[in-house]
Amino acid sequence: MRLTVGTISGVHGVHGELKVRLATDTPEHLRRIKRVWIGEEAAPRRLLGVRFHAGQALIRLGGVTTPEAGRALQGQPLRIAGGEAAPLAPGEYFLYQLIGLEVFDETGTLLGRVSDLMETGAADVFVVEPAGGGPDLLLPNLPHVVLAIEPAARRMVVRPLEYES
Repeated sequence: MRLTVGTISGVHGVHGELKVRLATDTPEHLRRIKRVWIGEEAAPRRLLGVRFHAGQALIRLGGVTTPEAGRALQGQPLRIAGGEAAPLAPGEYFLYQLIGLEVFDETGTLLGRVSDLMETGAADVFVVEPAGGGPDLLLPNLPHVVLAIEPAARRMVVRPLEYES
């Protein structure tokens, strides 16, 4: 499993240093990483250096020593091995761990599967594709709605909101 930590957004300088638009909450953790994958490349590349400037990471990769070589990678995701990700706090999960979870109500009735997660200003919202078809069920990630998230068991237990008409 590889996790995307940013996207190569351009080059910096004349030695092939790459600008990376970050997509991680722990950018400093990149300083501990020794190898990364670019796009869908099968083999990793050596990460030779990381520094931060103007809200982006500036990285040096093995084999990228010119602006032209760097430009060829522009727009590609920068990925790390899942096992090298910064540890999560209790109750935190990676998105890939949540997509596909079976969703049950408190009585054990299967409601569907998590198909997406929408980030909103107030609370993240789980998008659940119903087991029997129909419109998606939207569940805010609030303690009184999402009662249990169990990635190892591939399940989530919820108390859907009730609306009066």
